[in-house]
Amino acid sequence: MCGICGIADVTRQGRADAALVRVMADRIRHRGPDGDGFYDAPNAAIGMRRLSIIDVDGSEQPLYNEDHSIALVFNGEIYNYRELRDSLRQAGHQLATEGDGETIIHLYETYGLDLFAHLRGMYGFALWDANADRLLLAVDHIGMKPLYLLERDGRLHFASEAKALFADGDIQPALNLGTLDTFLSFGYMIGDETLFAGVRRLPPGHALVVENGATRLHRHWQFPQPDPNVSLSERETIEQARALLEEAVHLHLRADVPLGLFLSGGIDSAAVLGLMAREASGRIKTFSVGYDTPTPDNELLHARRIAEFFKTDHHERVISADDWWDEFNRYVYYHDEPNANPSAVSLMLLSADTVRHVKVVLTGLGGDELFGGYVHHRSIPWALHTNERWGWLSPLSNTLVALERYYPAFKRYRYLGALPTYLPRLRQAMLPAGEGLMRMQMFDGLVFSDNLRVRLYEPALMGAWRGEQHKERTYRGILEASWRDDPYNTAQALVINTWLTGNALLSQDKTAMAHSLEARVPFFDPKLLAFAANVPSDVRMKGNKYVLREAMRPYLPDFALERPKQPFGTPILNWFGNELVERIQAVLLDRGAYIRGLFNGGELERLLRAHFSGRESHVEVIFRLLTLELWAQAYLRVPQAGVAAAEPVRVG
Repeated sequence: MCGICGIADVTRQGRADAALVRVMADRIRHRGPDGDGFYDAPNAAIGMRRLSIIDVDGSEQPLYNEDHSIALVFNGEIYNYRELRDSLRQAGHQLATEGDGETIIHLYETYGLDLFAHLRGMYGFALWDANADRLLLAVDHIGMKPLYLLERDGRLHFASEAKALFADGDIQPALNLGTLDTFLSFGYMIGDETLFAGVRRLPPGHALVVENGATRLHRHWQFPQPDPNVSLSERETIEQARALLEEAVHLHLRADVPLGLFLSGGIDSAAVLGLMAREASGRIKTFSVGYDTPTPDNELLHARRIAEFFKTDHHERVISADDWWDEFNRYVYYHDEPNANPSAVSLMLLSADTVRHVKVVLTGLGGDELFGGYVHHRSIPWALHTNERWGWLSPLSNTLVALERYYPAFKRYRYLGALPTYLPRLRQAMLPAGEGLMRMQMFDGLVFSDNLRVRLYEPALMGAWRGEQHKERTYRGILEASWRDDPYNTAQALVINTWLTGNALLSQDKTAMAHSLEARVPFFDPKLLAFAANVPSDVRMKGNKYVLREAMRPYLPDFALERPKQPFGTPILNWFGNELVERIQAVLLDRGAYIRGLFNGGELERLLRAHFSGRESHVEVIFRLLTLELWAQAYLRVPQAGVAAAEPVRVG
């Protein structure tokens, strides 16, 4: 596990800046505190910071082929490296290390751009082929290891984290106004563009080839369509799921350093623990996070019970509102992109404790995405079915739009029950399918709404939203790639291609690597993903994560198998109305706040005062605005000094 970076002169004029690459690498030192390495050529300079996991005393990077005509810097793990090494040696390749990264070089020599089909792992790498004067940049199939790109004046800068791109004093971070509405709408970014102007992420399952004075994208993987030639019974489905999960966890346990597990109280991480226990030679180290404020469903209690059953060496981190706030400020910097994911802040705090005990953790991320655990796995098919029957009522949706401005007030009145939830969903079902699904996935009407956008956005942002249509264009492309004949399969692909790749995986990488901790996700083994796409939807949706629960029945106690699905929550709703109110207001009501230039000042203050006075509920909106403001302070400018803040709202 590492961080990589580099510069390629696309125009082949010998302008790769080796000295700058060393400065870029220092910006991501936290990703690899164990060492660094660099390769310099006139048209390409590449570098890395290393976190030693496999072949700790060897595998210093860059890695090379036999005649040093190919150089590689590599971030991640290739879990099937032992099998690959054996086959490469049999084919006549000479391997100089005992590690996993070197296999990429020799696979490239043998298969060229078809090498990716042989890899089972998570990775972001840069491979320089001197003979072909070619640079190959790649990320793994599902995007577990990000790679950021910025092209300027014919030079391509790349890095595992966007902050490294700004080591060049001539490249100043700036807001991409055309994508801001997308972040505000979803709370994260979909697609490959970011909120940094000119900066994009290499899409999951893609490589970028730089040669002959140009760049081109090469797709090597996408979440597959169901194979019509595959027909599994329910029993065969469960048995195959069990076998593939066993194999995936077995491969993910390969390491030359201590490893452990992030353990929540749910079925996903419990399943990984049950499979780890089959191979453990000693007590497994498990790590859980909780809060000093009572929550409706205390994850610590459930995790503790599972840990006790497996007799693990269990560790807990209990955090307060003060802990969360302090780490939130660090999270915004280390995440690079604004990401309104409150639970990710908690996992970053857990990572800080975990790394004192182990260098690697396995996680249960992915069980929901593969086996149908989210509300959208049912609400999206419902919307598609309803749209077929009631889509002709779409003109009536304008009536519901008129009610949107009252939803935040509705949420304060319990006697209205679930009405504020049902009205937006009813409108979404009346809209054309693509627009309705997009609004459903971003919880439009429950968080942001067109009514709020019109009132809140200043003319420049309003023009960028309506002119660029970034959110709408990007979602249309994602929907096209995700569309399946079966609506339940469409829902599965949509969740993977939006929430997972734009939010969950990025947050896991950034929060763990901020503390030099490697996080592994067995559920995203390529074989498991291919299998999940072929699970019959009537079997997958028979119950919440039915296939996973039945597959793990031999390995888990009944209390773990039968616990209902619970989202991993934080007491943020309470904190935003109590302990953190003054700090949030100090940021957002500051007259010098960056967001003052983006939003209508009067409407912004009205929204904040309505929320903090208790008249309306805007907690998710405020969290996104707060994330945006702190990100702007971290990256876009030095906060103004000597400017008076607006008067805070008294609460309680």
